[in-house]
Amino acid sequence: MLPRTRYSSLYIFLGFLCFLPAYAKNTSDLELLKDFENPLSNIVSIPLQNDLNFGFADKDQPQYILKLIPQIPIRIYENIKVITRPILPIYSQVNILTQRGHIFGIGDFNPQFYLAHVHIEKTSVGIGPLFSLPTATNRQLGSGKVSAGPGMILATTPGKWVLGFYANNLWSFAGSKNQPRVNTFNLEAFSYYNLSNGWYIASLPQITADWTLKHTQRWTVPVGGGGGYVFKVNKHFVSGTFQAFYNVAVPSSVGTKWTARFTLNFFFPE
Repeated sequence: MLPRTRYSSLYIFLGFLCFLPAYAKNTSDLELLKDFENPLSNIVSIPLQNDLNFGFADKDQPQYILKLIPQIPIRIYENIKVITRPILPIYSQVNILTQRGHIFGIGDFNPQFYLAHVHIEKTSVGIGPLFSLPTATNRQLGSGKVSAGPGMILATTPGKWVLGFYANNLWSFAGSKNQPRVNTFNLEAFSYYNLSNGWYIASLPQITADWTLKHTQRWTVPVGGGGGYVFKVNKHFVSGTFQAFYNVAVPSSVGTKWTARFTLNFFFPE
C-alpha cells in the first residue's frame, strides 16, 4: 500500500467535509450557485482535485493525483475578460519501470489562457492558447516535451442547469528528443443540476485521445458522476464534490477502469 502521508491531503479534505455541518451555512441562492459552477463567471476559484485511479498499469495499488487548478478571471473591458487557468498535478504511483516501489512528484505544468465574451443570451465562450511545460520531477510523470495548442471554453446556464466543456489539443514542438512526440486531445465536460439548500448533482468526465496511438488504444472515455454541496465557512464559500467514473475505453498501457474523485473548491466572489 502507499504510505499514508501520500494520501494525507485526501484524508484531511474528507474529514473536514464530515465535520462541516456543525458550523457551515448552506447556500440557497440559485444564481450564486450557478456562478460558482460557471467557469466564465467573475469568481476566482481554487479547486483541489483528488483522483484515485484503480487498476493503474494493471497494479493492485491505485494511482493518486492531486491537481491544483486555480482559475482567475481578469476583466479587460465590460463583458470581455481573460481567464487564466494554470494546472499543476502531483502524483503518487507505482514505479512502472522497476515494477516495485513508488514515485512521488509533480507532473508537467499546464497554463491555460482564454479570452472570453461573457453572457451572450446565457451562453459564454472563451478561446485561447494553452501550454504544457516539462516540469515533471520524474520522466514517468510527464512528457518531457514543450507543447502548445488552442483551447476553448463554452458554458450555458438554462434553468437550474450549468452545462459546458473545456476542449483543447496539444502538439509538442521542443523538449527531449528521447521522448515520444505529443499530439493529444482533451475534453473536460461539465454538467451541474442544482437542487436546494446548496446541493447539486454533477458529472465532470475528462475524455482524452492520444492521436499518436493506433485507434484501438487512443481513447480514454469515463462515464459516471456524483454530487456535491456548496456551503459557507465564516465568510468564505466552499464546495465539496464526490464522483465515481468507469472507463468504457482506456489504453491498455494505462489500465485504469475505475476512478474515484473528490474535489474541494474554494470560491472568492467579487
